[in-house]
Amino acid sequence: MHYVQNTDADRKAMLATIGVDSIDDLMAQIPEGCRFEGELDVGPALTEDELVRHMKALASRNVSPEDRPSFLGAGAYRHFCPAMIDHLMYRTEFWTAYTPYQPEASQGTLRTILEWQTMMTRLTGTGVCNASMYDGATAVVEAVMMALRIQRNTDTVVVSKGLHPDARGCLATYLRSIDVTLIEVDLVDGRTPADAIPAAMGDSAVAAVAIQSPNVYGVVEDIKSLADAAHDKDALCVVAADPVSMSLLEAPGKLGADMVCGEATGMGNPPWFGGPGVGYLCGRMDHVRQMPARIAGETTDHDGNRAVVLTFQTREQHIRRTKATSNICTSQQLMALRATIWMTLLGKEGFVELGKVNLSRAHHAAQRIAALDGYELAFPGSHFFNEFTIRTPIPALEVNRRLLEEHGIIGGFNGARIAQCAGASVAKTAGAGNSAGTVNGTPLADDHLLIVAVTDVNTPAEIDKLVAALETIR
Repeated sequence: MHYVQNTDADRKAMLATIGVDSIDDLMAQIPEGCRFEGELDVGPALTEDELVRHMKALASRNVSPEDRPSFLGAGAYRHFCPAMIDHLMYRTEFWTAYTPYQPEASQGTLRTILEWQTMMTRLTGTGVCNASMYDGATAVVEAVMMALRIQRNTDTVVVSKGLHPDARGCLATYLRSIDVTLIEVDLVDGRTPADAIPAAMGDSAVAAVAIQSPNVYGVVEDIKSLADAAHDKDALCVVAADPVSMSLLEAPGKLGADMVCGEATGMGNPPWFGGPGVGYLCGRMDHVRQMPARIAGETTDHDGNRAVVLTFQTREQHIRRTKATSNICTSQQLMALRATIWMTLLGKEGFVELGKVNLSRAHHAAQRIAALDGYELAFPGSHFFNEFTIRTPIPALEVNRRLLEEHGIIGGFNGARIAQCAGASVAKTAGAGNSAGTVNGTPLADDHLLIVAVTDVNTPAEIDKLVAALETIR
C-alpha cells in the first residue's frame, strides 16, 4: 500500500458505501481457487533509479521485429520510417491541448489535420476525410454506422468474409446491440463473388455492403463489380483498404466505393507491438454531415490571413448526446501526424516507387515459396499486392513455431486464427460457411493456411532466408 493514497478512513467509507464490512467480504464472490493466499514475493521497495534500471532490464527481454526477419502482416505492416519523422513530430508547432478548440493556439495541429485530410482524399479518390479515428476496425464500424444513418429505411448490412476479423468482430458487437442484421458472404477462390451480393440481399433493403481489398488473405477484390452490385440494390459500398496498396492500385473511390476506410498505421508508424493504431474514414461530400469525429477546414482571420479551424465537430462535449453522430470523440492525432510527415517526405513519385518495391519483393517471394515441395499458393489465379496466402504441408502454427525456434524468423499470420478472431456470432451467413472459401471447389483447410506479408523492409537476403527455412519444414 506504499503508493496508494487511501487512508484507513477512506477505505472504511468506501466499504460502507458498497455495503460490506471488510475487504474479505468484498472479495467473497471470487471462487477460492482463484484467490491468492499469502504475501506476494516482490522483494523490498525500490528507489526510483533502482526501479528504472529494473524496468529497463525487463524491457530488454523484448525482441523487436527489427531485430529479426518478420513476415507478419494481417493489417499491421512494417515500412521504413525516416528519422525525420521523429525529429519533426516534436516541434512546438504541433504541441497543443487534447482537442484543438482554439485555432489561435493550435494552428500547427490544425494544419497537419488539414494536410492529412487532403492527402487521404486524393489517395482514396473520395471527397472528404475526417481527422482520423482510433484504428482500422472501429473505422469500418463507423463507416457502416454512417451508412445506416444515410439509409434510414433498413436495418441490414452485408459483409464479406474477406474483411479483417477484427473489423468483423467489432461490427457484430456494435450491430447486435442496435438490432441490425449482419449477413456474411463467403469467399470463392479467395475473392468475394459479385453475384453473391444480390443473392445475400434477397428482397431485403440493405444499408451497406462492406468489403476489403486487398482482403485479409491478400487477394485484390474486384471493387467495381462489387460496388455496382451494391448500388444496383440501392446499398452503399464500404471498402476497407491498406492505404499503401493505393500506391499502385486504383483508388477505391474512383471504382464506386461510397466510403473508404481502414488502418493507416503502416504509414510512418512501426507496429508498436500491437498499438496504437490510426484509423481513417473517407467518403463523399454529399454525406459529410453524417461523418463522425471532426473535420478541419480553411477560413480567414480578421486580417484576411489564411487560417485553419475545426469546421465540423460532430461529437464533442458541447454537442448534445442525442444529436451525436457517433461516440467517437477523439482522433489518433499523433499517429496521423507521423503518417502525414511520412507521405510528405515520400512525395507522389516516392510513394509509387515504394509500392513497386513492395509488389516486386512479395511476388518474388511467392514464386519461390510456391516452387518448394509441399507448398503452394492458396489462390494462384488471384492478384495480390504485398501479402499472399500459401498452403503449408503441415499446420501453419507448427510452421511458425519452427521458423521462430529453429531459424529466428517471425512467420506469417496463421489462417486458422481468422475464424477465431472474428469470434462474435452473426445473424446469418450466405454461402458454404467456410472461412477461406474454396480452390476449384475444394474447401481449404484453415489450419494449413499461412498469410505472408513482404514489404520494403524485407530485404532479398531475408527472403532467401525464409525460403531456405521453409524448405526444411515439411
